[in-house]
Amino acid sequence: MPNDAMRKRLQQAFDTPTTGGRFYSANSAPTASQRLNDLPGWDWTPARTHSVPGASTCLFPLALGCPPKPIDDTRIWIEPLIKDIAQIKDLPVVDIHDGQTGIVLDNLRQILHQLPEGDRVRCCDIQSPLGIAELMWNETFYFCLMEQPEAVHRFLDYITDFQIAFIHEFQRLAGDRYNPCGFPLIWAEGTGCMIADDTMSLVSPQMHAEFSLPYVNRIAESCGPIYYHSCTWREQYFDNVHQVKNVRSYNWACGDSVDFSIIAHEFGGKALLAPHLVIDMHKEKGAQAWNRTFEDEFDFFRYMCEATPEDAAMSFWFSNIREKPHIIERIYDYLHERGHTPQAAGL
Repeated sequence: MPNDAMRKRLQQAFDTPTTGGRFYSANSAPTASQRLNDLPGWDWTPARTHSVPGASTCLFPLALGCPPKPIDDTRIWIEPLIKDIAQIKDLPVVDIHDGQTGIVLDNLRQILHQLPEGDRVRCCDIQSPLGIAELMWNETFYFCLMEQPEAVHRFLDYITDFQIAFIHEFQRLAGDRYNPCGFPLIWAEGTGCMIADDTMSLVSPQMHAEFSLPYVNRIAESCGPIYYHSCTWREQYFDNVHQVKNVRSYNWACGDSVDFSIIAHEFGGKALLAPHLVIDMHKEKGAQAWNRTFEDEFDFFRYMCEATPEDAAMSFWFSNIREKPHIIERIYDYLHERGHTPQAAGL
């Protein structure tokens, strides 16, 4: 059964991100610490959320016709579909119930019949239309942004329409068993979807504003609120991020972005800050440029907490960091001493 008191606390953090609070989730996954595993619920996860098989980064490129490219026995990537600008004039009508999106919708139906009471299904990996276009186009893509912008916009419209139709159907099928936060793997409820706008740092701010923002905002207005992710955040893109509409949470790769404190002060309180923490994040190139020395992942985590304004709500996803028992225990104890664990909150 879901923990309703915990749900209400998390919902408040989303609804009013200026109320502060430090929350965290590993989606109820076990840790390498037996002490934490023995607690009735060590993280802020009212009930477990399940992913739908087949809903990878390749979902939309495969559905729209990209040939699959096997990586190994279990994983596939894709070959580009668009190799000639002339292909954009005759894009086929694709049914969301066919191909890879059809497989995912069928898998969703099957999972919903098997879910334990209160458990949820997680939103798919919804890449931005620009990110999908980049995957589907060959190496001429970035030249076409400059030389054939009308064709690129036509293709982006085509992708966006297809995504919106799929998201609406996924939301309809999932109903009240839906967790709209596809990434990071924290608890969320209600409507909406994630958007991974990872091409932001691969183009200029001006090109991002022209070729990504309008299409992200179409999805945000039609399918939102959105749980917004982009791997690399730099100050020159901040104005663009502020223009993203209907945002419920912000996520970015902390070790590959500008100093966490800068982002936290710029966007804290605008929506829930939802960073994730992985092993060796403090050693990544972006973090090394912060002109700070971090002893370990705990030291890095503590800095993120203390660099965030007190009135800005934040919810972490603890990924593989939970596999380091001495680190995850220090993180838990730090949060518990400050009243930020379910146990400290009497839940």
